[in-house]
Amino acid sequence: MRDKTGCKKMGAADLIDQIRSGIFQNERLLKLDTPIGANALLVHRVVGNSRVGRDYAFTVDVASTDENIELKRLIAQPVTLWIQQTDKSYRPVHGFVHTARRLGSDGGLTSYQIAFACWLHFLRFRSDACIWQDVTVDEIITDVFNQHPQAQGAFRFALNKPLQPRSFCVQYEDDWNFVNRLMEAEGWYSYFEQAKDGQSHKLVVTDNLDSFKPASPQNVAFYRAGTNSETDALVQWSGTRTLQSTSLVTSTFDYKSPQYAKGTNIPTVGNQGSLPSQAEVYEYSGAYTYREQDRGDALSKIRMEEWESRAKRFYGVGAVRRLDAGQWFELRDHPDHSDGNEQERQFAVLAVEWVIENNLPVSRGGADFPHSLQSKVNATRADFGPVQPSALIPSGDGSTGFFMATIEAQRRSIPFRSPLDHHKPVMPTQTATVVGPSGEEVFTDSLNRVKVRMHWDRINSGDEKASCWVRVSYPNAGSNWGGVFVPRIGQEVIITYIDGDPDRPLITGRVYNSASSPQWHTHGQLSGYKSKEHKGSGYNQLVLDDSTGQNRAQLYSTQTAAQLNLGYLVSQTDNTRGAFRGTGFELATDAYGAIRSQKGLYISTFGRPGASGEQLDATEARGQLTAGQQLLSATADTAQQHGAADMQAIDSLKTFTNATQSSYGGSASPALSASSAQGQETSGGTGQANGFSDPVLLLASPKGVGITTPESVHIHAGENATISANTDINVAIGKSLVANAVDKISLFAYKLGMKLIAARGKLEIQAQTDGIDVLASKGIKISSSTDAIQLSAEKEILLTSGGAYIRISGGNIQVHAPGQVDIKGSEHSFTGPTRYDGQPAALPKSVVNDQQFILKDETTGNVMPLAPYRIESGDGQVLARGITDAEGKTVRVFTGTKEQELKMFHEDDWV
Repeated sequence: MRDKTGCKKMGAADLIDQIRSGIFQNERLLKLDTPIGANALLVHRVVGNSRVGRDYAFTVDVASTDENIELKRLIAQPVTLWIQQTDKSYRPVHGFVHTARRLGSDGGLTSYQIAFACWLHFLRFRSDACIWQDVTVDEIITDVFNQHPQAQGAFRFALNKPLQPRSFCVQYEDDWNFVNRLMEAEGWYSYFEQAKDGQSHKLVVTDNLDSFKPASPQNVAFYRAGTNSETDALVQWSGTRTLQSTSLVTSTFDYKSPQYAKGTNIPTVGNQGSLPSQAEVYEYSGAYTYREQDRGDALSKIRMEEWESRAKRFYGVGAVRRLDAGQWFELRDHPDHSDGNEQERQFAVLAVEWVIENNLPVSRGGADFPHSLQSKVNATRADFGPVQPSALIPSGDGSTGFFMATIEAQRRSIPFRSPLDHHKPVMPTQTATVVGPSGEEVFTDSLNRVKVRMHWDRINSGDEKASCWVRVSYPNAGSNWGGVFVPRIGQEVIITYIDGDPDRPLITGRVYNSASSPQWHTHGQLSGYKSKEHKGSGYNQLVLDDSTGQNRAQLYSTQTAAQLNLGYLVSQTDNTRGAFRGTGFELATDAYGAIRSQKGLYISTFGRPGASGEQLDATEARGQLTAGQQLLSATADTAQQHGAADMQAIDSLKTFTNATQSSYGGSASPALSASSAQGQETSGGTGQANGFSDPVLLLASPKGVGITTPESVHIHAGENATISANTDINVAIGKSLVANAVDKISLFAYKLGMKLIAARGKLEIQAQTDGIDVLASKGIKISSSTDAIQLSAEKEILLTSGGAYIRISGGNIQVHAPGQVDIKGSEHSFTGPTRYDGQPAALPKSVVNDQQFILKDETTGNVMPLAPYRIESGDGQVLARGITDAEGKTVRVFTGTKEQELKMFHEDDWV
């Protein structure tokens, strides 16, 4: 009995009996092996696809006599679909079930649907966050594949081009996207090889179509539609050309060589027709995409080859059962390819889509359940079956199957690259922890980069291998200028990614957490910066205190407690503000201090509110110096009129005073002037201000200057020391006042006289090499209250008044007078001669040795002003060291009574 389609009709009971007999799948177009038993599922229909660089997937409608199959028994289990070839052999397609569905029951049979794919499908269901450093892409992919038991041992690499390691590669997505984007970027693609026993399949990763194996047999014939035979051939074949861009221009920025522009310029190959010249693609490929130019050219060439591959594709339709993606064949008997060499006829299969209906009695007809493939198969069969009889596959029981394959191909001689469909994830802003070697606090390099451990990194425990060197964003960064604050190990830092690229992390900030709390907190009045001593507890800090009405700034170092305090001064301990300490500024340290100013220094308590006026406005101090100069001049003139010595120091005081007033202009370099002319600089910064013409030190105060020490005060002047006061100079000394002068001492009092009193002890006045003149316009009184007055002279004593005199000389006494000589006494004794043998006191003799030098160039003889020198004694003792004055003179060196040979040095050379 036959139905209206011409097929021999089989009763349901007969059909079920044959299924249970175990031979029902024999010699059928399709059969299926599953883990639930042989012949448990009979294949009705199949829709499948496979593509180079992707995966393959099949959906299968099946029938079973078991209406209660537990679907979860099939999930993730291996199955094998067998497709009968024209020579009656079977080609296996092995895979793993990812979907199982019960469609419905019709009579004694229940319809199910299963979908299976290659083991790559599992990559979609696993995601990871992982880092690889300095490894090649094949090693990275191997690591990912080996996370899947189904993939272990089921892949191989067939690569021709050398591999370059990636310095830093991050996965932050599912395995499917990660692996595919890596392969696409490298120009790799994959295809599958099926084991002949149908028990496994193997992924092959390649970069060259030469690794494709030829179909077996290699030739595929082309026949016109309408051929009435079961033919393994193509019945439709057409080519498609698509407009593509004509050139690819890229650029990248390499921070390790920023001065060199990096980029590529890759044109397309010829023989593609008249392409528009403007179809150029310019792209910024990202930050430091490559190091060597060859690598950049290779990456751009991959992009160009992908365009060129898409530019010309071929599409075929037919009942070719032996073709699969990842094979190549030679097309025969097509009129468009009958001429030319064989390379023009050789094509690589890039993709295949299958629509198959098994030649089972139950495949045609029956209930069309939701989700069933029956509608799709019927539509395809209706489109192609009447005009392509070769797609109809009969069986021995009269059932007719259907097989239709649609292929996409390109010429084998053209390089193929997978389209860049899988992109890097765009990374969000994250935080990480700075890490380094055990026992270290700082770990950095010449660019102040650091290493970090991402919080999501579950592999690295936090050592210096956790990441690549990561650049740090600083407040300012220039060539040998900018701000430097290197993140320390343990700090939590903010990570952003350049262009969102997971392989290009950048530290853009730092944040506090409970393990690293801020040094100043809660009230928000203290801000600034506090560092930490490397492997110590010390620190340096800049504190800006914005407390209301008590603004303050402090620059502080725990090393010697050196600090500068400005504003409203308070004590501070960590986050606590302490007692009031004063206002203004304080510069303090527990160690040494120095104030150096090469051109002059002015220290004054003459105020300038708000730092108004000029920096070296010394008007008041200069007025005081001028007043002193005038006082000295007036008293010196008077003193000279009365026979006192001249005050030569007045000129040096005048020179000093003049040095405190020397106007100079603001700096205006040629570059600044040019920028100002172009409007690129702000206004201001010009004009005149007071300066010092010599590097003098000036101290001034409107209310007095005090110098005190519990020990000694030492004041020395290489030339003159001048002291003047409009009223008094008072000197009080606990022990002795000793004044020594090499030349002379001159004291002059104009109005009220002079007193020299020794309350105790002897008063001695000596002129050891000359005489003593005691003059008075009135009387001279010499008296001894309790002892004698003794006058003695080696040669003569002469007392005279009004022409009368007494001369004592040579043992004789002469008493002469132009008038009366009156001698009165109660007695007069004129006896024989006698003598007093007392001698005048012996006076010491000494010589003071001193010398001043003029430093001259040994070669030219020119005077050397402002040149460093040192003066040594003959035994190497340094007697003086300094800088010559404007006339090349050194200081005057005194050696006392000892005459010595002196040596003078300029730097390290004899002068």
